[in-house]
Amino acid sequence: MKKRIFKILSVIIGLVLIFGFYNNSSSFIEKQDWKYAEGAHIGDWLTKNSFEINNGIIETNQGKAKVVFCYGKKLIIKNLETKEKGFYVNKS
Repeated sequence: MKKRIFKILSVIIGLVLIFGFYNNSSSFIEKQDWKYAEGAHIGDWLTKNSFEINNGIIETNQGKAKVVFCYGKKLIIKNLETKEKGFYVNKS
């Protein structure tokens, strides 16, 4: 019985980790449309073709920021110059 619970728990943890890594990947973030919410600002709308991510740095025509974390519906960035955090909401 304990082995069965351990296997099920291992599968669930594995799926959560895979989902977490995918949500934080640049390919996932670039395929979404993001709307500015608060904090550091690098554009009002980050649409699929208006920004680029290289080595964890998101670049738009209005500035650059480091991608801190993304969990599907929210994108957290940090301005490279001011170190201020900014929040974007997924609108896709």
